[in-house]
Amino acid sequence: MDIVEEIVDKIQSRSMKDILGYFIASEEDASRKYRNMKEISGELVGGLFEALAKDEERHKKILLVLYEKLFKTKEFNVPEDIPFLESTEEITTLSSFVEALDVAIANEEVAHRVYTLLAERDEKHRDIFKYLAMQEKAHLQAIMLHKDYVEEVLFKEHELSEKPLDTIFSSEGTGCT
Repeated sequence: MDIVEEIVDKIQSRSMKDILGYFIASEEDASRKYRNMKEISGELVGGLFEALAKDEERHKKILLVLYEKLFKTKEFNVPEDIPFLESTEEITTLSSFVEALDVAIANEEVAHRVYTLLAERDEKHRDIFKYLAMQEKAHLQAIMLHKDYVEEVLFKEHELSEKPLDTIFSSEGTGCT
């Protein structure tokens, strides 16, 4: 079983309170990671990560409002036995950037699948979860397209896999000359 399946399996058997707590924290974590990726990816692809970070912040706000409505508190707990996916190394080269993209893809896949499941389970809040699922699917597709670009153009055509990111992702020095 891959990690996405493992996380989805753990989450789907939990209470709504646990699921919402996990995803409130997960959206916050994703926003932080995307802002970090924006900072290190420069002008060429940084806009994508800025937009993703803002979307994740909006998702967190939506979930917090729903959580407070359902449980009459803003205080939420994050299940400790369900991990957030993390990159294994610091993002300094194009190869480590691709690994971070893989982690982002897995996180978006988990979110899309669980929000879709919640839309099926919770008729009263179906529209909220359908919206979130659609947003996560769009994120997933955008990240996959950027990963394809990085792998096809920068890795294969320009052999930049171990080149430092700051020499690749700028409008002046794409490393693709």
